Amino acid sequence: MKKLLILFICNLFCFNQSNALPKPGPSARTVITKMLAAIAAHKGYSYTMTGYERNIGLETTKKVGIDVKVINNPSKIYVKLTIGNRKDTEILYCKGERDGNALVNAGRFLPNLTLDPLGTILTEGQRHTIFATGFGVPSQIIGSLVKTADNAKKFDAYFSAPTTVVHNGRNCYKITISNINWNYTTYIADRGENAYSIAQKLLIPEASILELNEFIKTIEDDLGGKTLRIQIGYAKKSIFYIDKETYLPILQEMSDDGGVFEHYEFSNIVINPAFKTDEFSENFPDYKF
Repeated sequence: MKKLLILFICNLFCFNQSNALPKPGPSARTVITKMLAAIAAHKGYSYTMTGYERNIGLETTKKVGIDVKVINNPSKIYVKLTIGNRKDTEILYCKGERDGNALVNAGRFLPNLTLDPLGTILTEGQRHTIFATGFGVPSQIIGSLVKTADNAKKFDAYFSAPTTVVHNGRNCYKITISNINWNYTTYIADRGENAYSIAQKLLIPEASILELNEFIKTIEDDLGGKTLRIQIGYAKKSIFYIDKETYLPILQEMSDDGGVFEHYEFSNIVINPAFKTDEFSENFPDYKF
């Protein structure tokens, strides 16, 4: 009887211990798959983005901040700069309007300008064009890395197991991505290609092309026939905080062999907002065009 009682107590203790064990969290693949699906499903956003970037060609960094409204298809973008010497500048772009140009309110008693979104005035010193708004860029980068990792059968070498972090009051999965193939190579540009088109084609930062090839003056320069030094992959190391509720990457940090070159944090996110009919018009009362 005594032996049966001891055995019962041991079994009860072991049962309680097994029940107390924490349940394993989702895998990196599960989190990444849900993130990509969430981004693909959303039609638009409004949000605030703050962070810092490495200045093109320099070791210094600068703070960046924008308020954004975006519809994915057809593309409609409103951006207001909130930090820096261009603070309060407003940019409005609607696909199919203004002959493909953007309307710009630079303030300081200047008249509104109609400018090429890829032209020198709007892109000089900038790491991104206005077309990088939304979450499409990280989706493309990560989606491409998933394919690369799967083809090499090395998913776990690229994507770390998720850990839980709290960022700005949001519960997130933290995933670190190591591009084990990241390196430098050469690229011979076809006729008509420029830094922007090459960056879109190879999923690398256009700013990195300018940094590695100082003879390029603007992202629109025709580079046909020229041999360029480029990097393989967008970043050597990336850190993403993926919101557990929305599965959006609300913190994104990209590094190369020179350290962090982009650090962005997203807040006040509204998914698929009910934009007013004139919200992407220069006549919208909240704007100052």
